Amino acid sequence: MNQFDTAGLAEKFRERGFEVVSPGEQADIYVVNTCTVTKTAEQKARQLIRKIKREDPGAVLAVTGCYAQTNPESVKALPGVDLVTGVAGRENLPELVEEYLASGLPLAQVLPEEQAEMGFYRPVFTDKTRAFLKIEDGCDSYCSYCKIPFARGPVRSLPPPMVLAELRRFFDLGFKEVVLVGIHLGHYGRDRGWNLAGLLRMIVQEMAEAFRGGSFRLRLGSLEPVDITAEFMEVFFKAGFLCPHLHIPLQSGSRSVLARMNRPYTPEEYARLLADLRRHLPDLAVSTDLMVGFPGESEEEFQETLDFLEKQEFSRVHVFPFSPREGTRAAEMPGHLPRRVIEERKKAALAVAGRVAAGYRQGLLGKTEEVLVEEETAPGCWEGLSGRYLRVRLEGSFTGGTFVPVRIINADREPLLGRPLEKEEEKS
Repeated sequence: MNQFDTAGLAEKFRERGFEVVSPGEQADIYVVNTCTVTKTAEQKARQLIRKIKREDPGAVLAVTGCYAQTNPESVKALPGVDLVTGVAGRENLPELVEEYLASGLPLAQVLPEEQAEMGFYRPVFTDKTRAFLKIEDGCDSYCSYCKIPFARGPVRSLPPPMVLAELRRFFDLGFKEVVLVGIHLGHYGRDRGWNLAGLLRMIVQEMAEAFRGGSFRLRLGSLEPVDITAEFMEVFFKAGFLCPHLHIPLQSGSRSVLARMNRPYTPEEYARLLADLRRHLPDLAVSTDLMVGFPGESEEEFQETLDFLEKQEFSRVHVFPFSPREGTRAAEMPGHLPRRVIEERKKAALAVAGRVAAGYRQGLLGKTEEVLVEEETAPGCWEGLSGRYLRVRLEGSFTGGTFVPVRIINADREPLLGRPLEKEEEKS
């Protein structure tokens, strides 16, 4: 999400007449778009800020994003920071920079997160293969470990006509895949009486010509388990343009840990959801997030998570160690685990996750995948992305930005190895 917002901010600066240079090039003005999901993210932001001022002390330094929103005083106190703005009002950053350049006076404008609006950015994507469209911002779920609601504010949604207009624009520009993203994507439209299933149904009706022939596809960003309703599944199964991949965060396979996390489902409900999805789409790729070392997580609870993980067919599992975030309920909970224990559990979970993902990949051996060719990584060797969000390597001569149907001939590791079906036809 931060990458989308950063690209959108860059375009806002271009619109005001600024020249945006590539990362690593010297600049007159630096904008650091920060994250606050973990302590490590905040630490990396501080390190980058110090590095910029050390290497280019005369440059203007503006800091924005979630870390600046939730800890503005800490950011303002960092040596060399000239301008601070949070998430709310971030779209006005170019004007604030101009104001600073005119006055030379340090400036901080961090509005309360509840004043955040659904800013509309139009990032420039240079490769014309895949594009991202942010249709929702904000979250009001308040998981006990998460600072995002404090940084991003309440749910705000892009109106359906704007979503459709942007999708048509991407199609007309020649993009082949658009990813719909949001902080809490499944809550799209709740602020305006809409929902995600209704939006997808509207896309089906209004953009049939774009999807005809399989030359354009949509991918959905992360969806919470409780957001995958019967209405959503009905649209998802029938719409042939949606990628057969869903990212559904699990976080824990222990009922008691999920309750402490304030996650509104049980492991049993999550398992039933996956069974329902795969009853209709047997090879559906489901990736997930898993947090280990949550406060009070016992050996028994952690083993419950490992056992649950072993039983599912995840295509990919992102394993994260718990990181206490100031201001969250989890930060104040008793039973924080030693860092050594958390790292051991992360290692154990990664081992199980690796086996599970390998099993899913092996299930694709010999099957056909539609690969969006992206880049030539070596002479005669190309890589692309399948609809199931798996990297696939192809040998031969191809054109970037085209769909190639392939048969998976090796699934030992990612990228998978695929053979174009047209080559099989030539041999026969």
